[in-house]
Amino acid sequence: MLTTATIKTYQQARLARDPRFDGTFFVAVKTTGIYCRPICPAPAPKEENVSYYSSSVQAQEAGFRPCLRCRPETAPLSAAWLGNQAVLTKAVTRIQAGALNQTSLQDFSESMGITDRYLRKLFQQYLGVSPITYANHLRLMFAKQLLHQTQLPITDIAFIAGFNSVRRFNDSFKATMKLSPSNLRNKLNKQQALQESQAIQLKLHYRPPYDWSLMQDFLKQRELSAIETVTDNCYGRTFSIDSSKGHFSAEIDPSRSSFNVTIEMDDMSKLLTATHHIRRVLDLNSDLEVIENSLAQDVNIKPVLKSGLRLPATWDTFEAGVKAILGQQVSVKAAYTHTASVIEQLGSKYNDQYKLFPTAKQIVNGDLTFLKMPNSRKQTLHDFAQWYLSTSGEDLASILDIKGIGPWTYEYIKLRSGMDSDAFPEKDLGVIKAMEQYNLTNSEQWQPWRSYATLQLWHSL
Repeated sequence: MLTTATIKTYQQARLARDPRFDGTFFVAVKTTGIYCRPICPAPAPKEENVSYYSSSVQAQEAGFRPCLRCRPETAPLSAAWLGNQAVLTKAVTRIQAGALNQTSLQDFSESMGITDRYLRKLFQQYLGVSPITYANHLRLMFAKQLLHQTQLPITDIAFIAGFNSVRRFNDSFKATMKLSPSNLRNKLNKQQALQESQAIQLKLHYRPPYDWSLMQDFLKQRELSAIETVTDNCYGRTFSIDSSKGHFSAEIDPSRSSFNVTIEMDDMSKLLTATHHIRRVLDLNSDLEVIENSLAQDVNIKPVLKSGLRLPATWDTFEAGVKAILGQQVSVKAAYTHTASVIEQLGSKYNDQYKLFPTAKQIVNGDLTFLKMPNSRKQTLHDFAQWYLSTSGEDLASILDIKGIGPWTYEYIKLRSGMDSDAFPEKDLGVIKAMEQYNLTNSEQWQPWRSYATLQLWHSL
């Protein structure tokens, strides 16, 4: 139940079309049966005709359909309604990446070490819907985005979005949107030119502030030209998901609080997962206003804070782990040299310009003698890759059992993978130096945003 103060804030935000609130709530209009983002350009409805919802799935379940003008499916994802529930956050993150599309709720729950009954209870408590309903909503929203922004065949869109049959997709889409996918496509084709490019082009939104110059600087200093390119306003790289491979480029559009993303893939069934990864790599879903206000409660760190500082992430946990191990007890430049060598020696060719970051199997089977580092560290790299093959990256804390991996490496992997907002490598030399310089003594008060605090400390030096 929304409080009076929250409703007043929502009212002010929608009337101001404040982009900082995009994705944190949705506005349902009783007279039209449509729900919108708070930044919708349509004339603002009267307050008595409006209802507010914390998530788009809640508005959908209340019987409202998404606006075709502001397109709620493109709003930044929000985790405000998750509270501090770590299990629920993990479940939602996996579902957003499509993990529930090809498996049962029971198997999905067991893979997380909980019962499906407990998971349903969490979803009902925090979101007001079941996990299955939430997953179906995400499928529909992604399909709608593809209908709007691509010219992919409707049959392909159905399967890419995670539906098991075209009939089920059509029925579900029509029941929610009040028109069929083909009717929506025909309506859109009258309004816009057909897209000629073979690549998928999507617009991914974020909530301001977003200081691209800080993100660009971080990425440029660590750019690995064999797999990625960093320019003044764009970031692009190759990637792999299971056996499929692809490349994306993301060009920032500050005027629209979004990135124009172009994706090439050899297996479009992985597009939902790829989009989820891209959002995490560019840290598009974070609510920085909440994060910065929380960190600013510490009067000592407040002068250090840079507004709009995002958390640049690697493609996945494995890549973060390899970079962390190669970066142990060496400079950023030396770590770059080691990583570039690993890509050059072990990575597969993507095209004439790029390679792919090596897989765990390639490192396990590879000859690491080319690396100019202690044999013990090469063994740690091999053991980490073997661990990843055995666990698929689950139970990250168990890497502490690997010889050569300690708390710094563990926390650094959590931070650079973008999987944990509260990672804190307290033994990091940069962190220690900044904390001494600014007389910072109590890092616990920065919870649950210590990953962002760490990045702020690094940038302060």
